[in-house]
Amino acid sequence: MSKIQDLISSKRDVIFKGETFNIESGFTLEETPMINKAFGQKDVNIRSEGIKEILKLIVKRLYPDATEEEISKVDAKYTSELLKVFYQLDDTDKSEQDKIKEVLNKTEDKG
Repeated sequence: MSKIQDLISSKRDVIFKGETFNIESGFTLEETPMINKAFGQKDVNIRSEGIKEILKLIVKRLYPDATEEEISKVDAKYTSELLKVFYQLDDTDKSEQDKIKEVLNKTEDKG
C-alpha cells in the first residue's frame, strides 16, 4: 500500500433520518472549490450555491446509486439533516455551523 493512503480519509458512520450509513469522511482536493464557495465567500448567493453543491454531494454519498435527476428532486426540508451529516464528516466547529445556518435563513427569507 502506498504512503498516500495516509492522506485519504477513511469511512465513518453517520446518522441520517435515524439510519446509520458508513460513508467516506472528509473531503477531497477536488471538492475544495465547493467548500470555498460555501464558506469562503461573502456573497450570500455564491455561498448558497456552494452549500447546495455540498448537500448534493452528501446525498450522493448516502445514496451512491441515486441518479442526478433523483438527487435534484430531494425535498429542501432535509437541508438541516443533510447539513448535520456534513458536520459529522467534516468536524465543522460550532461558529462555522452558525454561519451556515445564518446564510440558509437569509436565502429562505429571499425565497
